[in-house]
Amino acid sequence: LQALKRKPDLFLCSNLDVKAVFQCGVLSLKFPEAPTVKASCGFFTELLPRCGEIAPVGQVVQENGKVLLQAVLEGIGGQASRSLMDHFAEILFALNKHCFNLLSVW
Repeated sequence: LQALKRKPDLFLCSNLDVKAVFQCGVLSLKFPEAPTVKASCGFFTELLPRCGEIAPVGQVVQENGKVLLQAVLEGIGGQASRSLMDHFAEILFALNKHCFNLLSVW
């Protein structure tokens, strides 16, 4: 999360597997530890606004965003603690704001 905030062009590096980072974030949303889930939610709320400006991020979100949406809805549906609902809502808001066309398809 901090790397994304301070150096977003890190995601342009050819050595970085953006898909693997994305998938790790999705898996982290399902962890039982609230601080891990909170950090993962923060990661996605920082990542999603960059879909349009960083091509590798946009491509990964386009190809794998449905999995993210599913993990968020599972968390809201009862898998995660109620104290984390605001964090999941922020991801939904970011998806709606920055990936609306994809969100309506998913």
